[in-house]
Amino acid sequence: MNLKKILLMSSLCLSMAYPTIAEGKTVNLKMSWWGGDARHKQTLEAIKLFEEKYPEIKVKPEYGGWQGWQEKVTTQIVGNTSPDVMQINWNWIDLFSRDGDGFYDLNKVKDILELDKNYSQELLDQCIVNGKLNALPVGVTGKVFYINKTTYEKAGLPVPTSFDEMIKSAKVIREKLGDDYYAFDTDAYGAILLMLYKLEQETGKPFIVDNKVAYTETEVIEAVRFYDNLVKEKVMPSLKVRAAAGFIPLDQHPGWIQGRYAGTYEWDSSAQKWQDALEAGQELVVAPYPQDFGTNKSGFNKVSMAYAIKKNTKHPEEAATLIHFLTSDPEAIKILGTSRGVPSNETAVAVLKENNQLTGLGFEANTVVKEFAGKGIHPLFEHKRLNTELRTIVENLGYEQKTVEETARDIINITNEFLAENN
Repeated sequence: MNLKKILLMSSLCLSMAYPTIAEGKTVNLKMSWWGGDARHKQTLEAIKLFEEKYPEIKVKPEYGGWQGWQEKVTTQIVGNTSPDVMQINWNWIDLFSRDGDGFYDLNKVKDILELDKNYSQELLDQCIVNGKLNALPVGVTGKVFYINKTTYEKAGLPVPTSFDEMIKSAKVIREKLGDDYYAFDTDAYGAILLMLYKLEQETGKPFIVDNKVAYTETEVIEAVRFYDNLVKEKVMPSLKVRAAAGFIPLDQHPGWIQGRYAGTYEWDSSAQKWQDALEAGQELVVAPYPQDFGTNKSGFNKVSMAYAIKKNTKHPEEAATLIHFLTSDPEAIKILGTSRGVPSNETAVAVLKENNQLTGLGFEANTVVKEFAGKGIHPLFEHKRLNTELRTIVENLGYEQKTVEETARDIINITNEFLAENN
């Protein structure tokens, strides 16, 4: 379907779904979001356009920086003073709506939001609790395989499309460029994600299902062994080797900057950061997702942020109309651009493409993420405590303090214990 037809259908659907407001009456909504000055300016401009198109609805904006924003929202929700429309972090659904009743069920306004037309069910599922759609995904972000094409070309190699190719490439790279060159690298957290990448591709299951690790001990052992073998085969440096430069982020590591560490598994949204960190003359590309382990899609992904409606708002249809306008109206889409990342709304993507507002490595990476996204993550997976404990487990393996088998058991036991304590 071409862009003109998409926009025409969107306009017709919006006009048909728009709530009826008695003549002479005005509906007042509040909307809140956090961000920087550019996002504030663009959102205010889009709201102004909304009020011009729907003069019966007035929107009072409430916005600020990230610092202290979650605490502010918590106070509002507890005190029942939250705005009608809220920009929320995805994991706030678990924080404020574990039973699914913390926010308004958007299934009740699905026609206004055009859910079937603009969003994949897999993406919507990440915002559903007990059958209730708690929020509308604004964007999705995920991990992709970045490869330093220049380094591979120096070794006479193409960009790898599988782990098998990467393992074979590593030997050639070392032989031609030096023993301090590696085909790939990641930190302890990235090592966990590589293990989960393999596990989900094999089984079709995410890491956590029904508040416990979804994999058998044997499956996790093989995943840990997969990562350990990448280190032993010198596809990637050991944690001890990479720590020689100090405990610094990979994009600041001399091995990455100079092209000696020729790949990583990182966020699509940080594409420019990884490219800019390289010394001049080096080209970073997005590699295809390896599919050595099965046919299941397994790219690590999550909803980056979402729009939610206050659970007891007096104006759910008008609030939904505002959200739909900000995510689907062509003029609003052009104004907002990528101020909240690459949109998950298909109409928005089509409009931005047509207007040449989606270009570059970051957009390419985000497109790849959407095409190979796994089933998403449990809201508690990125909890600071669990994150720290999983990193420590991998570091114990990397410094040869634990065996592959012990590491696998620790991953399962620590995760299950944490989930039991926090659910």
